[in-house]
Amino acid sequence: MSTAFALAGLGGFNAHGAGFLAAAKAWGIQPELVTATSGQILVLADWLRGADDLRASLISPGQDGNPVAQLQTMLFGYPGVFKPAYQQAFARFASLPNFKESPIEIFADRFLPAQQYVPDRPEKCFQTVADIFNESATGVVFNSYDLAKGTGVLYGNDAARKALPPDKAFQNRHAAEVKQDPRETDMRYVSHETAETEIHPIDAECVKSALWLSLYGFQNMPVGRMDGAYHRSCIVSELHNFDRVFVARPLANAWIGRAPSNWFEVQDWQCEMWFSVGYKAEVDALRRINDLIEDGFITHSKFKKVELVEIEPKTPAGYFNYFVERNKVYDEAYRLSEQKFAKLGLRKPVKAAGLKPAPGFE
Repeated sequence: MSTAFALAGLGGFNAHGAGFLAAAKAWGIQPELVTATSGQILVLADWLRGADDLRASLISPGQDGNPVAQLQTMLFGYPGVFKPAYQQAFARFASLPNFKESPIEIFADRFLPAQQYVPDRPEKCFQTVADIFNESATGVVFNSYDLAKGTGVLYGNDAARKALPPDKAFQNRHAAEVKQDPRETDMRYVSHETAETEIHPIDAECVKSALWLSLYGFQNMPVGRMDGAYHRSCIVSELHNFDRVFVARPLANAWIGRAPSNWFEVQDWQCEMWFSVGYKAEVDALRRINDLIEDGFITHSKFKKVELVEIEPKTPAGYFNYFVERNKVYDEAYRLSEQKFAKLGLRKPVKAAGLKPAPGFE
């Protein structure tokens, strides 16, 4: 059975994907291809290089369980990831204003700028990640977003090019195999055939662009691109030729518990809605194809049913948990992953039986 992983990155919840990958390794589940967005790119690189503990480079002991960790991050940044753009803010404030702009724009650009932080990762980090991906026998695909063109860009290694089909099965060149009026074809799947189907080579600059947050501003984006999670939070639709796809999405499918009742909870809700809507649109294509095959409307050999296995938490994220990675998220993802594996009838290898269990599995 061919298997793929889809990892959705989100600051403060990348530990969810790390927990899933750790569980998959313990159970001996090896994918042919892994897609990743945003911070999951770094988690995936650690996993592919064989890191024994994915928490080590992800969860800071000084932040986990610290009630003021979010405030510290806002004021002082995240060491080794980003730092406040104080110098840039001062230079912007001291510069002559553009009097062609309105007074409100002049004020906002100086006192409420888009750039709040600057990236603090060393340049060699991006090259290291690119080297790990390019040398991997496992297919790797990640994305960035071209702001000026409004399009996503996919990057992948040689193994990914071999594992993925040359075009999407959802394209209209197979529309004749679907027993429906061509005029009723969903236009999301009949876009120009070159749109976001090319897999670009991986290098340090594209890794850097895929980790460029909106908080860094929009003026100095590497190769004019930024974090692809703003465009596609999870890369799934290209995985239609795999038998089973495991998706590690870090947010719950619905808002569980007390409804939002304050400003902070509304901000959290808005972020979760944005993430969830984008994700649901992404997997809608796979589910639609599965339904059409089940009902006998699609019979072409290039189409097949895909088993979509979702690993997701059961509670809302929490506004003060963004950018603060926690052991609790990692351990819960590990637990949920093991539950899914067992439900699928998979067996944990004997060699893993002697491993020290993760917290909560004793």
